[in-house]
Formats: sequence, structure tokens, C-alpha cells
Amino acid sequence: MFNRKKYIILFFIVCAILTGCTDKSNSVSDISDLVPEGWHIIKKAEGDLNKDNIDDIAVVIEGTSEVEEEAPNRELLIAFGNKDGTYTLSTKSEKAILRADEGGVWGDPFEGISIDNGSILISFYGGSNWRWYGKYRFRYQDNDWYLIGATIGSYHTSTNEYTQEMDYNLLTGEYIQKKADENGVIKITKGNRGKRDLLKLEDFIASDGEGNIK
Repeated sequence: MFNRKKYIILFFIVCAILTGCTDKSNSVSDISDLVPEGWHIIKKAEGDLNKDNIDDIAVVIEGTSEVEEEAPNRELLIAFGNKDGTYTLSTKSEKAILRADEGGVWGDPFEGISIDNGSILISFYGGSNWRWYGKYRFRYQDNDWYLIGATIGSYHTSTNEYTQEMDYNLLTGEYIQKKADENGVIKITKGNRGKRDLLKLEDFIASDGEGNIK
């Protein structure tokens, strides 16, 4: 007699086995195996990002430009470490890192990437007489990557009169504003703009301002 329940259980067991095999096949022994041909790693950071006590890795990679006098594109790769020493790609962002020619007179605006307190911190700095900077913090939660904090500022190199900075905690809605008055004296204002939907890393576009702050 046909035992439907038995075959249903068998079906799910086979699916679980196949899923495990698929996950294993997506793993690489070295992070460089995730880098496309013709690209190279320019920055790397290691640390635990998904709270499993295994070091994960985030790398910024750069390609080659096909357009004369135009800097090549950059991408961010994040991979989770596995118990056997391999890595599994978690996400890739094609818009999270500024190119070397997007920093104005200052030059390459990409300052670096680090893993701090279980999250990824990306820093930019650029400009000429007017300088700008931005530090963006991303965390893995709810099975995705989200922008959870940002510090964005600008100033003029010859005077403090125009200095301003906004520091956002996007998880709580709290912010701290630092702004110089007409005498160059820094005034600090604290507030809360309310909780809002967090921006996913896949929707983040590297810039020199607050375009990513909803």
C-alpha cells in the first residue's frame, strides 16, 4: 500500500541533503577565489560579523578601467567564515565604495574598511579647500545587511566657521549635530528624528553627503 507520509518525509530528507551540498559547493578555500578575473583586493578586514565566534571577512576589490582617464569600479564583498576554514559569500555591493577619482583635489576618497563591534565601518574623505568625510556602519541582522549608523561632516580648511557634522544612530533615531556659529564656535545639538526603515546595503550608494540617510 502506498505510504504517502513516508514518501513526504523522504522527500524533505533528500531536499535537506541537497541543500547542504549546495551550500558546501558555494564555499571557497580562500577569499581571493571570490574575486573576479582582472580584479584585485585593495583593502581587507576580518572579524566576527554573524555572532558565531568564527572570523568573517570583508574585502574591497577594484577592477580595471576600460575608459581612458577614468578610475576603475570598486565593489564590496562580505563572506562568512565556516568551521572548516572556508568562506561563503554573504553579499556583494557594486555601489558601496567610491572610485579613486571621486575625491576631488584630495585624491582617492576611500580611507578604509574595518570590522568594529560586530559591524562593518567604511570611511571616505575628500574635497579641496572644502573637505568632506563620511563614516558608514553596516550590520548583519534579520538575514540581511543594513546601514545602522553614519557620521557625515564638512569643513573649510582655512576657517572653522563652516564646520558641521551629523552623527546618526539609525537604530534609535538619535542624532548629534555639531555646527560652528559665525565666530567659529562649535555648538552641539542632540535630538531624535524617530525610528525609520533601515536602508539595505544593496540600496546604499557611496557619496560625499547624506543621500543615504532617509
